[in-house]
Amino acid sequence: MKLNNFKIKTLPLNKKITDGNGLNLTLTSRDRGRWTFRYRLDAKPREMGIGSYPEISLSDARNITLDKRRMLSQGIDPIHERRELKKIEQEKSSRRFSHVAKDYINDNKDAWKNQKHTRQWHSTLARYVYPVLDEVPFHSLQSEHIFNVLKPIWYKKSETASRIQQRMARIMGYGISRGYYVGSNIADWKTNIKFLLKKNRREPKHHPSLDYNKLPDFYAELCEIDTTATRALRFAILTASRTSEVTLMSYDEVDLDKKIWTVPGERMKANREHRVPLSEEALIVLDIVNSKHNYFHIFQGHKPDTPLSNNAMGKFVRDKYRHMKFTVHGFRSTFRDWAAETGNYDQNMVEFALAHQLPTRSQAAYFRSDLFDKRRILMDDWADFVTSKKNKKSN
Repeated sequence: MKLNNFKIKTLPLNKKITDGNGLNLTLTSRDRGRWTFRYRLDAKPREMGIGSYPEISLSDARNITLDKRRMLSQGIDPIHERRELKKIEQEKSSRRFSHVAKDYINDNKDAWKNQKHTRQWHSTLARYVYPVLDEVPFHSLQSEHIFNVLKPIWYKKSETASRIQQRMARIMGYGISRGYYVGSNIADWKTNIKFLLKKNRREPKHHPSLDYNKLPDFYAELCEIDTTATRALRFAILTASRTSEVTLMSYDEVDLDKKIWTVPGERMKANREHRVPLSEEALIVLDIVNSKHNYFHIFQGHKPDTPLSNNAMGKFVRDKYRHMKFTVHGFRSTFRDWAAETGNYDQNMVEFALAHQLPTRSQAAYFRSDLFDKRRILMDDWADFVTSKKNKKSN
């Protein structure tokens, strides 16, 4: 029987009536019913519901039936397809920002420098982001949700807020690329966030440093205290290096004959290998350490197979020189101030010595050399200055 709207009103109740092409209607009351689609697959009859009558009209039911028959012509089982779509929708509804974030971290953590960086991602997102964004499915997130994360901390904890915004943007971008979210990146600064929150332009926080005029006396006193932390601190000062570059240092990075320490790119902030010319005083420090042990890490920790803690030098400074406000990292600023004020040193050479990237791309493109030979002179001069009071005492 080919159905029409008039015939439907006269159909018997609770009896399946076919419209053709596998479409059937069963009235459960005079004005209510259900549509089904009956077909054969692999010589077996199958039937699936396709909606309620009259919510699904006769015309709509016929169109749905045509779609199902097209699937069959392509070898697709409509019932299996619907189950898969339902599964996808369930996954979509249950997927939260924290799930996508953890996937992103797991996929990228091997490229990050250390486990501490990974822990920081987990802790900041868990504290500030998940409680807000996990309230709705990932695919339903809107700019308002990102704003609600950032607004309470944007001006009070500007550095943390900026870091969180960048992390949310990366995770949203990851989710978009995985097909979890349709639309623009709602956490991106340029296309969204800058229209919601003003850029907080606070002055950068500098590490407190020791006046370079006081450094020779400090270094001479440092040489009187023989511990792993003080030896590492002496070496860090002499090479103007960062804490982790020194604490993770091993002998296979040092060429004693050429007086060069080569720091691998994965330990450098700029992710580029950095060559450090070693002064005679730096070699003396290494010789002292070499006479103490032969472990893998030059500055070893409490256990032979572990490096010195990143906090060891800082703790020594804080405990011993509580009355003086300076940090281990601040000695890099001390070095820069000394180079700027006491010698006619090329500032690009000083930046290279600190393993800094040059401020502009054109400068970076121009320099194909790391000015190593000139830096050797610079670092020898620096060591002579640093040890001037120590040498006087020994004489």
